[in-house]
Amino acid sequence: MNATVPLRQGGGGKFAEQASRRRAILASFLLLTPFAASGNPVIFDPISFVSFCVVAFYAFVVESGVVALLLGFRGMEILHVFIGYFFTNALVFLFVFQPILNTERVSVPALECLIVLIDAAMMKFLASLDVMQRDAFSGLSWRAAIMISLGGNALSYFVGCIASRKPWFSEL
Repeated sequence: MNATVPLRQGGGGKFAEQASRRRAILASFLLLTPFAASGNPVIFDPISFVSFCVVAFYAFVVESGVVALLLGFRGMEILHVFIGYFFTNALVFLFVFQPILNTERVSVPALECLIVLIDAAMMKFLASLDVMQRDAFSGLSWRAAIMISLGGNALSYFVGCIASRKPWFSEL
């Protein structure tokens, strides 16, 4: 017995209809959602964002430069430390400091203390890498790492303060 199955002609029947209906519902939902959403409008100011990025970049550069120079006295490669600390400091700022700061649950002084400790741990990590050490490397104690981190963070805070406002003017 040689039975042949006839080929289906047309749009696919019930299955195609359901898929078309789902696409229409999804498209309607996506198009009408902005009309149903409500809230406070957020206005993104690109000039302010660019100036923030410039200030943050120079604060990172100053902090990384000071930290690299101070760690250079301990026998570490200044350029390698500068590059490594710049990127680790940027990651800590973006993924630890900013998210916690935006929650407004932790005070800024307590958050700065946490960041000083994290930066000191990053310095200890960088100091443990052979590529960061010169022949005269004398080690890095926790006390030295915390003091260098404290100095670098204080300096970057003041750079950010000075660059973002005019601290020599007081408002009445």
